[in-house]
Amino acid sequence: MIKTDPGAEKEYQRLKSLADLALQQQPNPIDTIISEGHLANDPKKIITQKALADLPKIYALAYSYRISNQKIYLKKSMEYILAWAGTNHGTGNPINDSKLDPLLEAYDLIKDEFRTNENGIVTAWLTRLAAAEISNPRFRSAKKSVYNNWNSHRIKVVANIAYILNNKAYQAFADTSIKTQILKNLYADGSGMDFEDRDALHYHIYTLEPLLKTAILIKRATGVDYFNYLSPSGSSVQKSVGFLIPFVTGEKKHQEFLNSKTPFDKKRAENKEPGYAIGHDFDPETAIEVLSYAAYFQPGYHSVVKKLMTASGTYPNWQLVLNGVRK
Repeated sequence: MIKTDPGAEKEYQRLKSLADLALQQQPNPIDTIISEGHLANDPKKIITQKALADLPKIYALAYSYRISNQKIYLKKSMEYILAWAGTNHGTGNPINDSKLDPLLEAYDLIKDEFRTNENGIVTAWLTRLAAAEISNPRFRSAKKSVYNNWNSHRIKVVANIAYILNNKAYQAFADTSIKTQILKNLYADGSGMDFEDRDALHYHIYTLEPLLKTAILIKRATGVDYFNYLSPSGSSVQKSVGFLIPFVTGEKKHQEFLNSKTPFDKKRAENKEPGYAIGHDFDPETAIEVLSYAAYFQPGYHSVVKKLMTASGTYPNWQLVLNGVRK
């Protein structure tokens, strides 16, 4: 596709430019990711954000190697991954661990190139991450909140690791958990727990993104379709993506966070963090990523993304390129 489609080639060149930059830099891993529950100007969060800049570089390096077959990209991607595996310690917080997605996908692309001892280092790290997520005591509570967006991200992290390592126990956990999450987190009318609690489409999107990513990887690995899966209550990921569309097209409007039940939303608004002002109009462009994932299952969303991005080419972002290749 990169050789024959100008749009795909353009998106690849974006990645390759980042990979070329990463070749000149050194890994900057962090022992503990600190993001969830911290304001943007918190020094601990700022340090984390600087370290997390490694992750898109790792992703770009891995794809650049697999597409160009140039060993220089492979060697550097491995250097970054081993640095993170040897430094980072997961705490079982899914909002923090969720940020590791680009690294996990990169490792899956190049894991067969690692030496046995190197794979052992990464495998041990990923196993600890997944085990911490599964055993997090927060999710043993009887509270309704255990099924909010946190759990969607938790399921995605475990599922990602489950299929990277081909760990049958983790795969079974992901399979059982996503069914329950669709039942508990999403509603039959397409709305959901997070939209209800936060009064923000921002959080409806934030719970759908990990569910969609989990659905994609399970579909590719097993053929099981959790996008169209209908829970006993009548809820589904497909319905909840559809719930967004009138707000994306402008048919409906929504003022974000007006009736949020979460005090932290007010704190972020008072801190003047972008996208968190109480009562601001939902921005349809914030749905580009989630609709790009949904387009893997429902190709009609591809054109919605193109319109949002005012793009003329076939593939206006890398996720749509991947959808085309995977199909």
